[in-house]
Amino acid sequence: MSVTSDEYFKKVMELFSLYEKVKLCIIYAENFDPKDELYIAPVNQLRSSLDHFFKAAAHPDDMIYELNEAREHLDRAGYDAFEILASNLGKSIIDKLSVYPTDVITTNFPDYYQIIKPKLIEVRANLAKIRKRKKNSTIGSNDSFSSYFDQVLLLLEFNKNVDFNIPSLEEYYQKKLAEEAIKKEEERRIRKRERIFNFFVIGIVSAVIGGIMVFFATTYFNSKKEPTKTEIIGK
Repeated sequence: MSVTSDEYFKKVMELFSLYEKVKLCIIYAENFDPKDELYIAPVNQLRSSLDHFFKAAAHPDDMIYELNEAREHLDRAGYDAFEILASNLGKSIIDKLSVYPTDVITTNFPDYYQIIKPKLIEVRANLAKIRKRKKNSTIGSNDSFSSYFDQVLLLLEFNKNVDFNIPSLEEYYQKKLAEEAIKKEEERRIRKRERIFNFFVIGIVSAVIGGIMVFFATTYFNSKKEPTKTEIIGK
């Protein structure tokens, strides 16, 4: 079946929205990579997709097949980039907040436990599904990366939200540490005063008990002394 250039152009433009999302996801994956690495997998999928676009232009009779193949490679490129981005951003978010105790986050950033963390778990579950589909070579048959692009934007928004809340978390945490340090110092002083007080109390009590014991001992031994001559004559 022969097709016109207008039909080819129309089909390509239908894939343009998917391409834009895939390209953005690849850029995000590179920008948020902690090692600033360039990942080959999504780039290779883009290259394969481009190859099918040109084949579709060169072989009009096979245009539909070639463009479907191009779309599948675009989906795979998007999924590869999404997997990298989600892993890096998820780890980055967790690492940024790992330095703060649970109560600090709960008090100053409740959305993390109520919204962000559950969504991160959901994204990880989606990544597991993506890996399974990639392993079984079924990506692109009934699903499209476009349906996952909202999660890419959501991860970026979560990361931005975390960065926005870090200063307040840090301020509260440092204030809490200072208060705890003051409290510990006060407790240390109280314990020191108690030890000094107990030392004096024990010393005084020991001295009193010692004095009483000496008094009774002296009285007892005096009562046991031999009678004097005067006492004998008197008798």
